[in-house]
Amino acid sequence: MKQLRNTEVEINLQKALDGGHRVWVIGDVHGFSESLRRLVRTLDLSEDDRVVLLGDLIDRGPDSFDVVRFAREDSQVFCVKGNHEKMMAENFSLELIENPNEDARVWFHAGGRETVASYFRAFPDDAEGALRWMIDQDIEWMKELPAHIVLDQWRLVHAGYNPNRGVEEQDESDLLWIRGPFHSSTHPIDPARSVVFGHTPTMTLYPRKEDRWGDVWYSDVVLEDGRAASIGLDTCVFHKRNQPAVLSAFDLQTLEVRTLSRCEAWKEDDWIRARFMH
Repeated sequence: MKQLRNTEVEINLQKALDGGHRVWVIGDVHGFSESLRRLVRTLDLSEDDRVVLLGDLIDRGPDSFDVVRFAREDSQVFCVKGNHEKMMAENFSLELIENPNEDARVWFHAGGRETVASYFRAFPDDAEGALRWMIDQDIEWMKELPAHIVLDQWRLVHAGYNPNRGVEEQDESDLLWIRGPFHSSTHPIDPARSVVFGHTPTMTLYPRKEDRWGDVWYSDVVLEDGRAASIGLDTCVFHKRNQPAVLSAFDLQTLEVRTLSRCEAWKEDDWIRARFMH
């Protein structure tokens, strides 16, 4: 059976919490690297604080390549796998860019073409060997990401949990893709732990409350200690111009929320138009 957790990561994060340090969890970044870096700077991290990215680091935004660099190269940063990392790991190769199959086309349409463009911009045309090596390295890293992180009081996951399965009997597809059954569950997924998740834009969980679009979502179902049974952090940094575009961080130590409105302009890339729009 595929290993869905990483014990070393869980020990590291729980040790930080036990030591009174902050563990900030950040929702879907989707390639908006500058917004991520600015938000993290506002957290004023100490060397013992930690950051967890809830998956979907990539796709849609302008610089997925740099988001992956940030996640891989900072020892204070940890990640869970999102459905977009899974799609990239299965479909990103120079060969599939030139001759895409059906799955690759689905990924390109879901934001993968922006990710491909960011990798090509990072390497000149005469550096195909270096580009191929970097793609392979990043894909292997994504394949090894845990699908969820379980701490003493928290579960960190990209999409959520299937309420019709035990918490230790989940499929990876549940953890990366589930929506409705998880959000509509009338009982806690885990009576001892709040689930912090991304994947589903919180505006869809506040469908008739436009004044809450861009806010962190808290379920009405609560644990015995009063905490929300689930907390949604995908405040939709990739919204269009007429909607809130917000990246959010939630501190597991203090329950504080920090937010940043997206700082990048979002426009079609010339490379994308030339490669995909014919």
